[in-house]
Amino acid sequence: MRRPLVTIQGQIKNKRKVYAYAYNLITELKLSRMYSKVIYISFVTVLEDDMQGLCLGISNGPSVCIQIARTSCGHRVDYDQMMITLAHEMVHAKQWFRGELGELQGEWLWKGRKAGGYKYENQPWEREATNREEQLYVDCFL
Repeated sequence: MRRPLVTIQGQIKNKRKVYAYAYNLITELKLSRMYSKVIYISFVTVLEDDMQGLCLGISNGPSVCIQIARTSCGHRVDYDQMMITLAHEMVHAKQWFRGELGELQGEWLWKGRKAGGYKYENQPWEREATNREEQLYVDCFL
């Protein structure tokens, strides 16, 4: 089956299961036919601002980079929480690939419109990712 390429870097237990999970997320998010895309996933010790995850890409671009933190706020992040965070960031990957989320000259775009005035928790891309992360985890990992 042709689908986006996934690479996983960094230390994470049971890497094979994480690969399978990533491909299950790709299927669930309907990204399976985007076989020319690449998703780079890195498990890192810590991210800036004690974030648990980060996804960066280019609107309709060929790849996204996802980083998942193993520690946050000075504490080790539990494995299941890292997998929930991965589901959240994969929603952002979907948004980048489909051109829903974008950036132009340092300003966020949502579905082609400037979207810089939102508080973090009210950003439409964050609301979608937060609303979907738990169910994606249940459907694709457990």
